[in-house]
Amino acid sequence: MDKLLILNRLKEYKLFLQYALLLISVFFISRIILVYLYDIEIDLYFFLYSLRMDIIVISALITIPILLYTFNLILLSRILLVVSFFAVIYLEVANYFFFEEFNTRLNYLFIEYLVYPKEVAKMIWNSYALELTILIPTLIYLSYKLWIYTKKHLISSKILPKIALLPLILPILFLGIRSSVDSSTPNQSFYSYSNSVLKNSIVNNTTFSLLHSIYLKAKDKMPNFGKKEKNNILAIQKLDKKEYINNSTLLHIQKSSFTQKRNIILLLMESFGNSYVGTLGGTPTTPYFDAMSKEGLFLSNMYSSSNRSNRGFEAVLSSIFPTYSDSYLKLSKSINGFWTIAKTMKQKGYKTIFLYGGDSKFDNMKGFALNNGFDEIVDMYNFDSNIKRYTWGVCDEELYKKAYEILDKSNKPIFLVAFTLSSHKPFDYPDKKIEYYDKEPIKSFANSIKYSDYALGKFYNKLKKENFFNNGVLTIVADHNAHIFGDKKIPVNEFKIPALFIAKDLKPKNIKSITHQIDIAPTLLNIAGVRAIIPSMGTDLTKNRTSKALIFHHRAFAYLKNNSFVLYQKDKKASIYDFDYKPKEYNQTLVKEGLNYIYGSYEIYNKQLHKDFSEK
Repeated sequence: MDKLLILNRLKEYKLFLQYALLLISVFFISRIILVYLYDIEIDLYFFLYSLRMDIIVISALITIPILLYTFNLILLSRILLVVSFFAVIYLEVANYFFFEEFNTRLNYLFIEYLVYPKEVAKMIWNSYALELTILIPTLIYLSYKLWIYTKKHLISSKILPKIALLPLILPILFLGIRSSVDSSTPNQSFYSYSNSVLKNSIVNNTTFSLLHSIYLKAKDKMPNFGKKEKNNILAIQKLDKKEYINNSTLLHIQKSSFTQKRNIILLLMESFGNSYVGTLGGTPTTPYFDAMSKEGLFLSNMYSSSNRSNRGFEAVLSSIFPTYSDSYLKLSKSINGFWTIAKTMKQKGYKTIFLYGGDSKFDNMKGFALNNGFDEIVDMYNFDSNIKRYTWGVCDEELYKKAYEILDKSNKPIFLVAFTLSSHKPFDYPDKKIEYYDKEPIKSFANSIKYSDYALGKFYNKLKKENFFNNGVLTIVADHNAHIFGDKKIPVNEFKIPALFIAKDLKPKNIKSITHQIDIAPTLLNIAGVRAIIPSMGTDLTKNRTSKALIFHHRAFAYLKNNSFVLYQKDKKASIYDFDYKPKEYNQTLVKEGLNYIYGSYEIYNKQLHKDFSEK
């Protein structure tokens, strides 16, 4: 098919381009109205991110009509175009009134109101009778005009030549819907470029906001893991206008033993678990960390929430146990307004930065961080273009160079969270940096973690050389273990990870009792000299030497305490084991305690007890 013929055939699809431009105009006008009403400062990025969201929605809306037209199903194609047009315009108008009430675009709350159609219809009519009298006839008229227009321009023609164009058209539509060539699918991070929730919400697209919230809500469920007590962790009391939860450590009044405000680096280490950490009994591939562990408060019996990075991310930053449905980074009630340690640090005058060597949109890390306390996101797009990119992004050495650069340039106390990636599959990291561990392939967890340890050691030595520890705290914790071996429902020993705090006047100590990633935040605040009220489920390990752990894996939970763990499976009776997986006598108190945390973490999320938490 020559170029001229291709162009002639493509002209048959001109109406879909016109339709796309029409919707872009509608979205632009709607967004500008919101900018004006809410006095939002805008820049070039505002328009670029807005256009990105609009293209995602428009590409999704026209894909099926284009396919129907290609196969000469003209009537169905026209119906879909007109119905989608009507729906989009209606939602944009409805969004104006919704935004006025809730300061956000349409979300699942808009759907929840439909459960009471009679009452809602009466309320809407009484409140907006004039607007509806104008809107509905106008929408019907515009839809009719579009119907007539599509009839003139969508005409049956030979199918085979149009099918021949699909290899050109479909990839364009696919890229439009994905809006990315990496592994990230559209999520909150795709429209979050500011730490202003209001601005990000205006950048978003109404149709995307509503549909995405419905998708998130469908995942937001908690099945039965056992009988819930009436007066347990879920019972909420009011005390001095602060929310407490019985029998839990939800609300900490964190009184620091240290008085000096310190710079803080929190390193989240990819796959840095007990399988390959020498001091935890793994392979001899972490000599630098093993030496460092003797120089600070070392937690040698810590457990991760899961085997996913996003679960570790939420546990460390938000000090909350995992919930069943999905990571808090992706759930509708926590993707903004959720407490993180960054929020508290920001309130205390710190500059808060999240640093990642890869694409921070992955798993919605960027969206969650920007909307929950972080001032700035620095990811692979902020590194010099001459720096080599590996599969996931820049290597750990470059990450640490950027971390030091951020520290060096800061003119105020800084809270820096840095997430490494060189020890992630497919294990591509700089060559000839380490002496390879010869019992495993060069491209393996063992050697990638050995490189990660090497990069960590270089960074630590630089921090010491530049006197960072005169007024700084370094915290290191893994997101999860590298491997999860075993045929058990939850092989609990495979979730063991290290954590380490190093500060000038912090005495070296090895805490061997059970701890969890949720203990990082309260412990770090004390060591950093920050007095704060925080909604944490964790324990300050400078004051209490023992904690508990909750693991979520294969749609089941394991609650760990002392020398036992309780296994909870959906619709099954809980069972208790020792850490060799030998059955133990049923302990009702321990079972109920674990259930309190399983249901409690969900209630904290569902009732939004973390939402907009601050000292007032």
